Amino acid sequence: MDEHKSGKVIIIGNQKGGVVKTQSTNEITFNMQQRGKKTLMIDFDSTSGLTERTFPGEVPLSIDREPLGNSFSPGVAHAFQLFFPDTEVIPEVLPDGRHIIGSTNELGEINYRPQDCVFDFKDRIEALRKHYDYIVIDSAPDYNNLLIASHVVGDYLLVPTLLEKGSRIGVGKQLNYMQRIKKNYNPGIQFLGTYITQASVQSYTQPLLDGYLTAVETENLRMLYEILAEKNYGEDKVLGLISWVKNQAKEAIEFGLTFREYSPNSKPAVQYQELTDKLIQLIEDDSNGQ
Repeated sequence: MDEHKSGKVIIIGNQKGGVVKTQSTNEITFNMQQRGKKTLMIDFDSTSGLTERTFPGEVPLSIDREPLGNSFSPGVAHAFQLFFPDTEVIPEVLPDGRHIIGSTNELGEINYRPQDCVFDFKDRIEALRKHYDYIVIDSAPDYNNLLIASHVVGDYLLVPTLLEKGSRIGVGKQLNYMQRIKKNYNPGIQFLGTYITQASVQSYTQPLLDGYLTAVETENLRMLYEILAEKNYGEDKVLGLISWVKNQAKEAIEFGLTFREYSPNSKPAVQYQELTDKLIQLIEDDSNGQ
């Protein structure tokens, strides 16, 4: 692996499931890699959605060494290994150049371990940083050891959300947890922003708050701005909007492809690319003190 990198850790999380967090992780990391940024993604959700999405046929033995065995046997590319000081960790390399550390549902056992395992995880991530430009963690939608661990090592928090009540509330909860961990464990973590997934666009020619979305989604967007304001963040923290194109989303997932691979000129493909470029620019500006 390349040396002398200073990998930035991005957490993608919301305290509400079903907000397209896993698909977003896949899309953003693919675009980062296509932009020449060496990228590692880590599946930190014990439902292992990112792993299953990445390997729709069969999970490699590097993640699950004995898939038909009677006991859990994590491989060298399983996220479970990151919580111990003396295990071997070798990410799986994907054909598109990205690396992945995957998971199976046994990852949830970490939540029953003493909380100091979080600091073993931190040491392992620090060792990995120098090999990557970006490490992107698909975070768990619950407050537990896995969420705490990701936030302890995170440089930036990125929060996808739908424009509906439960997802909006999930944004607020995620920010509360980030601020708590920032105060007690990781003062360097920053809120990079939020973005809208599966938006029902009514007219691309109308202003965002006046006819662009459905009336219900427009009102939910206004309330999302209120949640951000309560946390002392401005409307500029809404970094992008991904259109909901049902057939394209379903077909891309079934084929195990990103939007950019499946339909590169589609609205979601273009919007995810624009979002990725904005993330890279924001992080580079922050790194350069701008």
